[in-house]
Amino acid sequence: MKFLLIAVLLLVFFSASLAEEPAEVFLQKGSRLVGGGLSFSSAGDKYYENSAGDRTQQWAVRPGGGYFVANNLAFALHMEGRWFIQGDIWSSHYSIGPVMQYYFDVVGEDDPKGHAVPYLGLGFLWGQAREDGTDFESKFNSGMWSMSAGLSWMLSNVVATDLEFNYQVGEFTEKVPVDGVSRNADRFSFFLGIKAFLP
Repeated sequence: MKFLLIAVLLLVFFSASLAEEPAEVFLQKGSRLVGGGLSFSSAGDKYYENSAGDRTQQWAVRPGGGYFVANNLAFALHMEGRWFIQGDIWSSHYSIGPVMQYYFDVVGEDDPKGHAVPYLGLGFLWGQAREDGTDFESKFNSGMWSMSAGLSWMLSNVVATDLEFNYQVGEFTEKVPVDGVSRNADRFSFFLGIKAFLP
């Protein structure tokens, strides 16, 4: 967790140094993305809900990076670390996977500063989860489809802050103590982050 938080803080300071870069790299093929932030989630279905059917609330850290394979179209690698407590059970979940993002160039590349750029994303995240209780420990493999829609508000020509709605659905397959038992899961998240478009 400390590593992910440090990575996000470093990104903020690094992005500030790019505030006056020219706009040539904005959404252009061959340019790169680096970013990160925090998300708040409401999670449910059989893996997350308790015996009363209540959903859990979670905070997560999400750093990532990507590459524009075509104008407006980026392939990214996202990582997530999330932790939550439900009753006397402490749970953690770490995941990583590819995400495709399409940015709608509604402002043009000449002066994107001060404009909001909408985007859509689709990806798949593999992960591992762990539950620790007073007298047991469980471990799971996970696979979650990720669908997102967001806005990148351009603070400068190359630095943006993101506001994103994300929905994930998939399943968790138990490894310990019972191998092969699967539980469905879904998760609604709001993400707030910062990113830089690099040459």
